Amino acid sequence: MGRAMIILACGAIFTMGIMQIGMQDRKIQITKVSSSYANDIQARNKAYTAVQIAMDRINDSNGSWHPEEDSPWVQEIEGDSVSLYYELYEASSASGSFGVLESDTVKMYATSWYNDPLTGAKQETNIISLFTKNAMHFVPEFRSALSFATNDFTFSAGGSSLVSGNDASGTCADRPALAVQSTLSYLEASSGGSGNIESDSVDVAIDSELSYKPVDQLVARLAQMSDVQKITGNYKGSLGSADDPGVFFVEENAKLTGGISEGYGIMVVRSNGYLKYDSAGVELDIAGNFKFNGLVIFEDAYNMDGRGTPTIKGSVLVGKKDEDTGNELDVDLNGNITIQYDCEAEKYAQVASANKLKQNRYRRLSTFE
Repeated sequence: MGRAMIILACGAIFTMGIMQIGMQDRKIQITKVSSSYANDIQARNKAYTAVQIAMDRINDSNGSWHPEEDSPWVQEIEGDSVSLYYELYEASSASGSFGVLESDTVKMYATSWYNDPLTGAKQETNIISLFTKNAMHFVPEFRSALSFATNDFTFSAGGSSLVSGNDASGTCADRPALAVQSTLSYLEASSGGSGNIESDSVDVAIDSELSYKPVDQLVARLAQMSDVQKITGNYKGSLGSADDPGVFFVEENAKLTGGISEGYGIMVVRSNGYLKYDSAGVELDIAGNFKFNGLVIFEDAYNMDGRGTPTIKGSVLVGKKDEDTGNELDVDLNGNITIQYDCEAEKYAQVASANKLKQNRYRRLSTFE
């Protein structure tokens, strides 16, 4: 009986030992699996980190930094190597200069490696992220043909001058001919030339959201750029084209000469700037048979005289940087000047600004593994 008990006890101990060894092996296996899973997750996180770093580098370089599949960017992140490259698919729906306003697609490939504790082999984790890329222009929406983003102004229109809110391109909804900020300004605008303003929308609109604040920041940024055109004296240069609209500043007395008949983009008349146009030897205020397509901004310009036969297609914005200043802006439209809302001309202004600012906005669409 005693020997039998000893044999049974030894058998139980032996069985328990085998079970313990099995459980220990299982624990080791579970630990390795968990470690492998954790390493995979960490590798994915590092790939995501690489994508974020890459987006910052693309922004900082204005898109000139472009690693490709055969020459990827390789970076060590927290001890592991990450490889990354991207492909750019440019939009093709818009023609000419308007293509810059379309959304491009960025497809980014990131690969991260880690050592698998289960096999001891080197494993890789891949992610693909899709982004849209849009050029930023900060041009305010054209809210009317002629917008007064200040209450300190006088307005008069006479002769054959015309301010029209009907869209010249025929592709967009019509806008008010004039937009003002308040009831008092509405009375000034309405009484200054009711026979010379028209719109199938409304002749004069009170727009409580109309403000010069975002525009003054855009003007300040553009003014600091070295490649914007400062117009002074007798100017015979280019005023942009449909394929290459520009940004132009008039800050002193200037006269357009040399047969300039049309311009595209953004024109800013600041402070005491005064623009004239010489057509066939005859000096006329702002323009003779001159046409500008885009946005014309009068910033703290004390006088806006529109005489002769110029045409502004797009929108004109009148504003002040500081509403506390006492200067009153005098807008006097006579002769045959035409200011007509044109949503296609709005795009010329957007393209001109985007080309100068060279700043893009990226929005992630999806990420898959």
